[in-house]
Amino acid sequence: MGFMQNEDGEWVKKSVVTPQKDSERGSGSEEQSEDMDEDDPTARTPMGESTPLFATPPPFGYSSQRAAGTSHAPRLHSLEASMAAIKEEQKRLGQTLNTMVTRMETGFDDIKQLLTAHTERFGTLDKDMRTLEHQVNDSIHVASNVIQDTVNEFKATSAELQTFVQKFAEDVVQATEVQMDSDCNLRPHVLKWTYWFSTTWMEWLKKFEIEHSLPPIKKPNNYP
Repeated sequence: MGFMQNEDGEWVKKSVVTPQKDSERGSGSEEQSEDMDEDDPTARTPMGESTPLFATPPPFGYSSQRAAGTSHAPRLHSLEASMAAIKEEQKRLGQTLNTMVTRMETGFDDIKQLLTAHTERFGTLDKDMRTLEHQVNDSIHVASNVIQDTVNEFKATSAELQTFVQKFAEDVVQATEVQMDSDCNLRPHVLKWTYWFSTTWMEWLKKFEIEHSLPPIKKPNNYP
C-alpha cells in the first residue's frame, strides 16, 4: 500500500486491484479478503471519491518484459556498435577494392601499351633484319660472280700464256737447232740453256697446276 496525490492536491491511500484469473478462485479470495479486513480494521478503506482505483491493471508479465528489455539494452548497443564497425570496415574494404581495381586497370593499360610498342619495335627490327639479309645475299651473289669471272679470266689467260710459252719454246728450239747446225762450238751451251728453260717451265706449270708436255729436248751429257 502507498499514497498518491490526487487532482485536488490531497494525499490519499493508493489501492491496487488484482485481476482474478479463475472464477473458482474468486470466491475463496473474496472470503479471505473479508477475513483479513475483519482482523485488520485499518486495512479496509471505504469506497469514495477520495480513493481512486485503477480501472485498467498493468498487463501480465509487464514487469518481467521491462526487466528483460532493460537487461538487453547493453547488448543492443554493443550489436549496434559492432554493426557500425562492420559497415565502416566494409566501406573501407570497398574503397580498397576499388583502388586495387583501378590500379589493375592502369597496369593492364600499361602492359597493352608496352606490348604494342614492343610489337612495333620488333616489326621494325624484323624489317631491318630482312633488308640486311637481302643486302648480304646480294653482296655474296656479286662477290661470287666477281670471283667466278676472275677464275674464268685466269683460265683464259693461262691458256693464252701456255700457247705463247709453247710457241716461244718451239721457236727457241728451232733457232737453237739452226744455230747449232751452223756453229758446232755453240751447241753444248745452247743445250744447257734449253734444258734449264724447259725444266724451269715445267716447275712453273706444276706450281700453277697446269698440265703440259715437255719440250722435245734431252739432257746434255755434260750438264751438271
